[in-house]
Amino acid sequence: MKKLIQFPVYVTLFCVMLLNPLHATENNEKHVVIQIKEMTCQLCAYLVNKALRDVKGVISTKASIKEHQVQVIAESDVDNETLKAAIYKLNYTPEIVSTEN
Repeated sequence: MKKLIQFPVYVTLFCVMLLNPLHATENNEKHVVIQIKEMTCQLCAYLVNKALRDVKGVISTKASIKEHQVQVIAESDVDNETLKAAIYKLNYTPEIVSTEN
């Protein structure tokens, strides 16, 4: 009976140890919002998402054609100028709205 009680405790501890490194990486992320006035259609949003996701260190992107903005989650060492350069290659004019670490 004692072994049956100990098993859930070990499983819980194991899960906590597995999830702890994931939490540590969240602290190394930054959130950037970029305004792109030329982004007016779904294809534009797709191209912006694709270009930014190709940048090393970008974790995720979410473009909104309604707001003409893209939200980027990237590793903290990714330079905002690198993100802007990826958008400039599409002949769009990016403007950094906010950056949070």
